[in-house]
Amino acid sequence: MAKWRQLVTRADYKRAVDRLNILIDTARSDEVQNELTLLSFLVEEYEEKYYPIPEVTPQEVVKFMMEMKGIMQKDLIPILGSKSNVSKILSGTAKIQLEMLDPLAQFLGIPVEALIPKVKSRTVTGTFERQAQNAVAESPVRYKKLKN
Repeated sequence: MAKWRQLVTRADYKRAVDRLNILIDTARSDEVQNELTLLSFLVEEYEEKYYPIPEVTPQEVVKFMMEMKGIMQKDLIPILGSKSNVSKILSGTAKIQLEMLDPLAQFLGIPVEALIPKVKSRTVTGTFERQAQNAVAESPVRYKKLKN
């Protein structure tokens, strides 16, 4: 097994992908499996850094698939309910309802996950941080010491 390190250059990346392609067709021993796992991680890390996949909304996914497959808005009416509802969903003024996800994903030939909006992580800052600190304030009730 070759010694691998973080992929920094395009040449490193190409060499790792070429090796991955060879290992995929190789009989799996522990050594091959370990190298395959390591290279998969390194290639994924490099791709996330240099070739990030842009965040898209479910509406953008639907519009893209409609364009790719030649689907018209009227073709979505049986799945999304009405012409008005289709228009609202495609314009982003209405969201795709839970019961629509699976039929729509099957119709478009995509995984359901592509139609679920991504939740952005939130950091605790500013006002919220102060509110959180205040939530642990002392009790307003004072107790007197008992005399023995």
